[in-house]
Amino acid sequence: MQEVVKNFLLNFTQMVKIFTFKKRKDFLRVAKSAYVATHNMVLQAAPSLSITDDIMVGYTATKKIGNAVIRNKSKRRLRAVVREVLSKYAAPHTDYVFIARNSTSYCNYQELKSDTVYAIKKINKNFIAAPTPANGKEPKNESHA
Repeated sequence: MQEVVKNFLLNFTQMVKIFTFKKRKDFLRVAKSAYVATHNMVLQAAPSLSITDDIMVGYTATKKIGNAVIRNKSKRRLRAVVREVLSKYAAPHTDYVFIARNSTSYCNYQELKSDTVYAIKKINKNFIAAPTPANGKEPKNESHA
C-alpha cells in the first residue's frame, strides 16, 4: 500500500502544470505559428515565451459554431480531453490553442480524444529541437568559395 502512495506522489510531483491564456495578445501570438486541423478541432502551437516547463493552453469557439450553450459545451469537452491527454503528449516549451469546430460539441468523446492526440503529435514535430553536438557548439560551415 505504501508503494502505491509513494508512486502516486512521485508521479504527481513530476506532473507539469497546465495554465490557460487570458489575454488576447497570447492567442494572436500563437495564431501566427503552426496549426493542425482535424475533423473535430483545430490546434495551433507556438514556442513558449516562458522559461519554465509549464504548459500554456487556450480554448476558443467562434460564434459560427452555435449559440453560447454549444460554444461552452465545446470548450468544456476540449478542456476535459486536454486534461487527460496533454501532460502525456505535450512538447516542452510549447503553447497550444485549441479551437472548437461545429462537430466538437456532439462527436464521440473517443474520436475527439484521438483527434487531439493526432494533432498534438503532428504539431510537435515542428517544435522538437534538433540534437546538438556533445560539445554544445553549432557545426561550422566548411564550404570554401
